[in-house]
Amino acid sequence: MDIDVSTEKEYALLRLAGRLEATQAPALTEAIQRALLEGGPNLILDCSGLSYVASMGLRCFLLAQKGTQGAGGKLVFFGLNDNVRAVFSMTAFDKVVQVRGSFEDALAVLG
Repeated sequence: MDIDVSTEKEYALLRLAGRLEATQAPALTEAIQRALLEGGPNLILDCSGLSYVASMGLRCFLLAQKGTQGAGGKLVFFGLNDNVRAVFSMTAFDKVVQVRGSFEDALAVLG
């Protein structure tokens, strides 16, 4: 899995590509923690390149949600393909986090 992080004034954007399996979870957790320290409390996760997410990936996302909330920020996902969207729906994860269709819509959530 590839993780590309860019930090803006009001948020950090993490672009995820490939398969998010248990072996990649520690690297994602580290990237999220670093992004929260460097980019502030708001995170936007671009999942348009993410083809698969395992349960450990969902755990990383849950930790990101707790981290952003604890810092007074927001976590927003966008670009979920059908496979990833199905995992979010099946696990009711889409009820816990905010999912939007585009970067612009995700950015608007930060308002």
